Amino acid sequence: MTDGRKYYVIDTNILIDYPDLIPRLDGTVVELDSPTVDLTGAHLVIPSVVIRELSNFKKERSDRGKVARAVLKRLCTLLRTSEKVNRNGSSHTVYASSYHLNAAIRIEQRQQLLSVLPIAKDFVTSENLPFAPASNDMDGQIILAALAVASKLGNKDIDKGLEQVAILSNDNGLAIRAAIRGIFTSGYGYRYSEPYTGRREVVVPKDLLSYFMAAGRVELDDWREYMPHQPELVANEFVVMHPSEPLKDYDPDRDPYFSNIGRYDVKERAIVQLRHVREFPVTPKNPGQAIYAEALAEPSIAAIVCTGPAGSGKTYMATIYGYEACRRNEYIGVTVVPCEDHGNTGALPGDLDEKMDPDVRPLKNALRDYLIKTDKSIRKDMASIGKASKTRDVLDEGYEGHSVKNRLSSQIKLIWSNWFASIPIDKARGLTFSYEVAIYDEFQDQNAIQADTLIKRIGEDGKMILTGDVEQIHVPWLDQTNNGLIYASRLLKDNSMVAQVHFTEEEVVRHALVKEITKRQAAQKQQSRG
Repeated sequence: MTDGRKYYVIDTNILIDYPDLIPRLDGTVVELDSPTVDLTGAHLVIPSVVIRELSNFKKERSDRGKVARAVLKRLCTLLRTSEKVNRNGSSHTVYASSYHLNAAIRIEQRQQLLSVLPIAKDFVTSENLPFAPASNDMDGQIILAALAVASKLGNKDIDKGLEQVAILSNDNGLAIRAAIRGIFTSGYGYRYSEPYTGRREVVVPKDLLSYFMAAGRVELDDWREYMPHQPELVANEFVVMHPSEPLKDYDPDRDPYFSNIGRYDVKERAIVQLRHVREFPVTPKNPGQAIYAEALAEPSIAAIVCTGPAGSGKTYMATIYGYEACRRNEYIGVTVVPCEDHGNTGALPGDLDEKMDPDVRPLKNALRDYLIKTDKSIRKDMASIGKASKTRDVLDEGYEGHSVKNRLSSQIKLIWSNWFASIPIDKARGLTFSYEVAIYDEFQDQNAIQADTLIKRIGEDGKMILTGDVEQIHVPWLDQTNNGLIYASRLLKDNSMVAQVHFTEEEVVRHALVKEITKRQAAQKQQSRG
């Protein structure tokens, strides 16, 4: 039994992340842009164990539960009303709840067939399969389904049938187990050549940089004339210009205002110099921080996608920007949405603020460090710490009978109660953030559907900041190609209201000891390679 099609046995995580593989209730077929696997003309096989797992998920009050309910409803509609195509070419309409490979649903727009494959108790013996997983072994049951499809295609010759069969899954554990059985597994998601970073490093003629620094801008037409081989500029893309030969009396490494960096302003049709670095409350330490400061403070930018490693200042700078902007009455407050969905927030002791405190501790630490640097009275007392004769007095008594640490805690508590709030991620999906700053932290832990919901929460005169590190994903079914940060970056690219900022490893601000440790580790790696 063979028809030349490729057969894909679908894992549950694929349907959860990409539910539009199944036509919608109105019959609409939504195509995935640039998928990693072209499923046109394929035969999709959904094992009954996947239906069972979706049925378990549908009970959840979460995004996964919502998607599971939608997928099951779509499948149910298809199975009850669709035209079935037999192998002999004839077709008829039936109303049943499960089908075998020889009675598939046709999805005309993709030239696909779709089957739900029931796995009976005697499956292994009746099909003479070399694998008998436990009934509660979900991955094993999917492997079993793939072997059963191969057996049918090869007329009991499994090896021959496996040439047409693959499992579609983003689960590495399942892929390893399937490989042991000779089954190929393909991941599924968006195809990306390179993640968009929001900036480019360019060597430019000396006179072009001189003109840019003197005039504060370069018109788009002039840029094209000077740099004809450069790709077209993207809205709010940042351009870091390096002169082709040194400029007299200018050293970019000693320029606190980063005068060699510009932002492409679509409305002005020009690359404009950074306008907000001088007044930003945090002094940028590297080009990435200068770019981030500009994106945060620029009024025309309503959303920022900020990626990069820990320690680069993503959360710190967003927190301080929100605090100072609220003090200037530019916003009514800052709402922080930690995007790590622990699923047990309600079970933690205390009120909502106390429940959320562990997740917002980095933001409170940012306020603490900022106050130490900017509050004159605290800075004065901090100057005494470390001096043996005064340390105990400062720490134990300090100002008005309180230690510096307690004074800081009191001020942070006051700041937080005045302008900051934090809510669980599931509560954020029903809100609209108008006239306030919304910070979505750890956004890489969202899938595409969750991310799509969250980025639509921005309201009138609000600003949305998405931060995260695609190298630090904590959700097992997400990776560097299908997480929320990548989805948002792709969706929001080349939008005049959106800026994207990416920090490099070199822009991580580390303690001197950490820098030395990193330097030694790099040297050791180099020696081992040599």
